[in-house]
Amino acid sequence: MTLKQHITTATLIAMLGLAAPVYAQTATDTDGDGVPDSSETLLGTDPLMADTDGDAQNDLADTTPVMAENTIPAGGAAAPFRIVEALVENNFDPIAKIAATDHLELLVKNTGTVDVTGFSLYYRITDADSGAVEGYLRPLDSLILPGSGEVRLHLDDSGLPGHFRANPNGIYTTSQAGKTFNVTLAAQGFAPVTVEIAKDAGGAETAD
Repeated sequence: MTLKQHITTATLIAMLGLAAPVYAQTATDTDGDGVPDSSETLLGTDPLMADTDGDAQNDLADTTPVMAENTIPAGGAAAPFRIVEALVENNFDPIAKIAATDHLELLVKNTGTVDVTGFSLYYRITDADSGAVEGYLRPLDSLILPGSGEVRLHLDDSGLPGHFRANPNGIYTTSQAGKTFNVTLAAQGFAPVTVEIAKDAGGAETAD
């Protein structure tokens, strides 16, 4: 268990002297969460997201800034969609026809004829060696799953159209251990669908 899991982000910053007035005046804080960009790597948080784990708490005040709980409702009608492929390594860019940087990628198929919207995603990552756990909750407001169609859902820090932001400083990229991903995908009014994905040791590799 890491130091940041025992104390608040604000306390750790103060311990490191990062909350000093002079430093605060000169440090860049891109996401405005009170945590300087230079400290986000140490804390394992995202310098571009004030709420890294998506639990509606600012990173500075959050006692567990990379561990959101799964608040997606378990009930609802049977989902008219399913996850037909789930990747966290060996990703491939079909347009450029080259290897892509490792990231969470889901191929979701609509088994009905009506478009589905109102998606949200929760995923939990468990480090096989340290036992460290991170959890992220992401609204997918712009995702539209067309009737009888399919979409590829990407979670990374590429900034590409149709991709959703993932924490570049979490254990996915910083730990070389094997990992287990537990993913929950839901749309409003429907019961969630889940998938578990195992990743071999080696960290999240960049594209060759």
